[in-house]
Amino acid sequence: MDPILDLELLRTFVMVVRTGELKKAAKAIYRSHAAVSMQMKRLEEQLGTSLMERSNQGIRLTEAGKTLLSYSEQFLKLNNAALSALAEKDLSGQLSFGIPTDYAQDFLNFFMPVLTQELPNLEAKIVCDRSRNLRKKLDAGELDIAIVAGESEYPDEMLLWSERLIWSAPACARLEEKEEMPVAIHEDNCIVRDLCLAGLKRANIPYKQVFGSPVLENVAIAVHAGFAISLLPESLLIPDKSRMLPANILNSNLVLKMNMIYSSSVDKQVLKRISECLLIASGIQKKTHLTD
Repeated sequence: MDPILDLELLRTFVMVVRTGELKKAAKAIYRSHAAVSMQMKRLEEQLGTSLMERSNQGIRLTEAGKTLLSYSEQFLKLNNAALSALAEKDLSGQLSFGIPTDYAQDFLNFFMPVLTQELPNLEAKIVCDRSRNLRKKLDAGELDIAIVAGESEYPDEMLLWSERLIWSAPACARLEEKEEMPVAIHEDNCIVRDLCLAGLKRANIPYKQVFGSPVLENVAIAVHAGFAISLLPESLLIPDKSRMLPANILNSNLVLKMNMIYSSSVDKQVLKRISECLLIASGIQKKTHLTD
């Protein structure tokens, strides 16, 4: 029976070649110099040929060593690919995702294609709701992972992306000059509504609510149509239809953070891959919005 090459010996051999010295290779793979030397001796004995010549200047591969190096690199790549494929196969089953209602379209357009490509064996169940409701559902065991708006009482969550919140007015009308400023308000239990109302109170500006909707995109349309002023995520603004209010009227120095929260029952490997997919998707999302 033909001998079977030991991948551990091949890995050490490749490291010796890459570092150029047995001593440096030993340090890189956390072994002693003597252990690496013994491994190279075993490999040469198994193959029945000399693989390298040693000198004060380091090592020099023989023709047999050059041949083995090429095959060794291929063996190790195949080994890593096999381990990676098996690891991805293990990342299977169903995961329940909680998505903020106002980001559902972006999630479907940007994240799901990445997830399908990177983790094809995972089956996603998606639930859309407000961030505060998603937190409750995750605590109740109804969700595995959720994307939520960050709030000050939850400082240690994993940040995925952030965007500015802008006090926005129609480009076509100077509504801030009215005796009572017409305002569109997000009609739901969320941090954007809270920040909007707090900002209006702090500025002590007379205002009246002229539009309300549980859908943030509808609030943005009310601004773009020249009907109202509102606090909006920057991604919802349209340059030729809206403008930023001057800071002396309403301060726009606010940031909306979108974080990932998860159940303690989610496997760490799954969580790591999901977070990678989310970060990739958020990067694609930003680039797309910038070019729109």
